[in-house]
Amino acid sequence: MGVNMHPELERLERDFAWSPNLVAAWDSRLNIWLGSGQQLDKSVYDDETWEEMDALLDDSWWYRTRNLIIHSTIHKSGVNKVMWDVGSGTGVVARYLSAKGLLTIGVEPSHAGAVAGARRGVLSFCASIEQLQLPNSSLENVSMLDVLEHLDDREKALAEVHRMLIPNGRLVLTVPALTSLWSQFDIDAGHYLRYNKRSIKKELESNGFEVIRMGYFFALTVFPLFVLRALPYRLGVRKAVGTEATLGASGGILGRFAAWIERAIAMKTPVGSSLLVVARKR
Repeated sequence: MGVNMHPELERLERDFAWSPNLVAAWDSRLNIWLGSGQQLDKSVYDDETWEEMDALLDDSWWYRTRNLIIHSTIHKSGVNKVMWDVGSGTGVVARYLSAKGLLTIGVEPSHAGAVAGARRGVLSFCASIEQLQLPNSSLENVSMLDVLEHLDDREKALAEVHRMLIPNGRLVLTVPALTSLWSQFDIDAGHYLRYNKRSIKKELESNGFEVIRMGYFFALTVFPLFVLRALPYRLGVRKAVGTEATLGASGGILGRFAAWIERAIAMKTPVGSSLLVVARKR
């Protein structure tokens, strides 16, 4: 689909007189929109880290299972049509959601991340969401998947999403869960916190959102992560089990069985290493 024929961009231009040409330049070689004066330090990871991680993602048990759970939950929550994925990384989730019929646009400050997303067929903006200056009350759905915990000004980010969403528009979040799992891994990953149901609900409500669906997932990983990461951290060990060890595991037969269990119990368990939230703009 040519960029000028993208239905979401056409809708924004038709209904709000907004065009990406106002805030970005199309790079026909890389097939991405480049925001003017982009600030790469706003990305979750830098270009080098994204490039190192990207080779692990397509065959990652963690990402495959997470994609299935995210799609199943948002589908049940009535999220459809178009999703703007803020902090889309290398487009692994955006590509999956688009393949499932939820047209997804990636917004990623990292140049390497946005380029990788475009290679996966995702319409990608290399920019922060603030740089796009999208119109008030113009978007139906926004996702921030493992993004919020990296931000030093979460209130500002949520206010910007709130401004752009239509009344009752949906915000889909995943965040790391359980303070008991805090470890050197969180510090190395640039996390400011880990959430529980109460804390994420309070933060969203104070920023104008109403939680309509919320639950833990990756319950099977809680004990291993506590033993391998949190417990050594509490004992003074400051070397984390690396991202490569987590994302690089394809799982095999055991992984497929574990993924089946995770999908069956997701959003139903009292604990999990991640939280998935669907909220709406009040």
